[in-house]
Amino acid sequence: MLIHRSGEGAWPRLLMLRHGATPAPRDVYLGCRADPPLSNRGTEQALRARASLDGAGLEVVVTSPLRRALETATLAVPHAGLVVDGRLRELDLGTFTGLTWEQIKASNREAALAWRRGGAPPAGEHPLQMWRRTIEAALEIADRLGDGGGRALVVSHNGPIRALLGSSRGLEPGSARHLRVPHGCLRSIRLTPAVLHRWREFVGQGRPRESGAT
Repeated sequence: MLIHRSGEGAWPRLLMLRHGATPAPRDVYLGCRADPPLSNRGTEQALRARASLDGAGLEVVVTSPLRRALETATLAVPHAGLVVDGRLRELDLGTFTGLTWEQIKASNREAALAWRRGGAPPAGEHPLQMWRRTIEAALEIADRLGDGGGRALVVSHNGPIRALLGSSRGLEPGSARHLRVPHGCLRSIRLTPAVLHRWREFVGQGRPRESGAT
């Protein structure tokens, strides 16, 4: 993707990088309980992202604490001072962790279909909770950037990046499932007043809060 350099455009910009691929099969759902490292392919993806991010003028780099994200961040922005924020971790998939969709359906078809409709997996996290914690983290990053046109990078996972992209467009979790965020992919959001207003409205709906970065 095209990275807008510092000074281009009036609004701050949030860049989002999904971690590189892991040794896990592509059809397995990892969630936040599984913590594999990057595969060789994932390492290559992170290094390609580094070439895209070179000269992007990043003021803040915040990463999920999961190993696949930390390794990606270290490779993609090796000279940055990384901030680790647990709110950027992937969704907790509960008993669905490490299973394929076919295995999930076979284990509990009713719960599987409820999850696909936007519910929480058994012993896991509701997608709305994941959206809220992710958006809260993004709002704190936006506050750090102010309104001077700065750039920040989030290194995270499929679910949280979909949450930021979808909520910035006014979508709910069920409607954001179609958004594609491949491994090693960069996405970008202009932090306009409209986007920040949508995010503040979302986190103001009374869902549980979490503690912030470390």
